[in-house]
Amino acid sequence: MKISKHEKKQVKLVDDWNKNHPVIGIDVIVKKDDETEQSTKTRSAAWMLGATGDYPGHTAVILLEGISGCYALDRVRPVHGG
Repeated sequence: MKISKHEKKQVKLVDDWNKNHPVIGIDVIVKKDDETEQSTKTRSAAWMLGATGDYPGHTAVILLEGISGCYALDRVRPVHGG
């Protein structure tokens, strides 16, 4: 199966996040769909949404406190120093 550049980028995002942020419960800021930002904490490791068999998935996601469902990881950033 041929993997697109987008999918490779998303897999790298998951790998980098989990390597650099191995602990659940870190403080983050999430940019919501309405463009507002919200402070919250992670409640999972990052993973690829839609992963099946040989297909790595299409979107890097993570679970966040106070937000239902998963959120795109490229909209989440850690709060450094606090």
